[in-house]
Amino acid sequence: MPKVVILLSDKRSGSTMLQDALCRHPDIRHVSYSPHTYFETHHWLKSAVLLGEPAPLFAGGRVYPGYGSPGNARAYIEDTLKGNVPDYEVPKDDRELCFEGWEALCREHAKPVFFEKSPQILAQWGALELLLEWMDRTELDVKLIGLVRNPIAVQYSAKQLFSTDPNERQLAWLSTQRNLLTLRSMLPESALKIVRYEDIIDDPDAALEDICQFVGVSGVMGLGKAVHGASKEKWRSDATYSFPLHPAVRRIAEALDYDAEELGGSQRVAPPQMPEARFQAGVRLRLAAWRDRWFRPVKLRIKNLLRL
Repeated sequence: MPKVVILLSDKRSGSTMLQDALCRHPDIRHVSYSPHTYFETHHWLKSAVLLGEPAPLFAGGRVYPGYGSPGNARAYIEDTLKGNVPDYEVPKDDRELCFEGWEALCREHAKPVFFEKSPQILAQWGALELLLEWMDRTELDVKLIGLVRNPIAVQYSAKQLFSTDPNERQLAWLSTQRNLLTLRSMLPESALKIVRYEDIIDDPDAALEDICQFVGVSGVMGLGKAVHGASKEKWRSDATYSFPLHPAVRRIAEALDYDAEELGGSQRVAPPQMPEARFQAGVRLRLAAWRDRWFRPVKLRIKNLLRL
């Protein structure tokens, strides 16, 4: 039976690395086209915006703003479908587009396994609810993989790349992982497997063999060659970065099998972020938001019209 494997994770948790490794397997494929930087569709988050899921079901209690509007979310979905399933006839009904369109996308690429990574949706319960509804409806064999990473490392990576305030970021990590733990309580072990980024780094071959066994494909030598651990615990060697985890974050991390030593034990307080770093990061994020909410959707709407 064709299989669909969906990787759920927080951002900065190694999802691209794991995708690169698993999709070296001859039986596993990701989408052939995406309007985004990586081979991911964000499909269920776009669907949650398009179908008007209630604001409390999104992170922070507000509808995800990254697409700008439901109409823009639809333009993204249409473009992704047409880029992967050219003969697909786009339905006018939004709900049919979300569910039947995703089914068509999966069947196009599940030969025999379609792999989708979605670091965007684990934080958004509205998106997860639609995913669960599709799982109840489809006849495809669906597997979810939850990828987790030490919260200190996630915050460090986010600070280095986006100048994100670690104290705010750790609470976002907490919220995202609570959703993953909730999924674990709802789904059988045959449907959801949680893996730690650190375990993959420590023994790539064994970790990937274990994941392949969960997915239901034979192991292949060499998948672990794409895995590297250069940033696994980079935060430990940075004397300017260290701060105490909130007790609630530590408790969730322990539920995901992180021990006291991995979580840093007693730590110094991180120095305040320099204003110029915050300014530069803010400019980058605003430019990316303008691109995703305004420029790109207009471009995709025109592109979709030309395909008619």
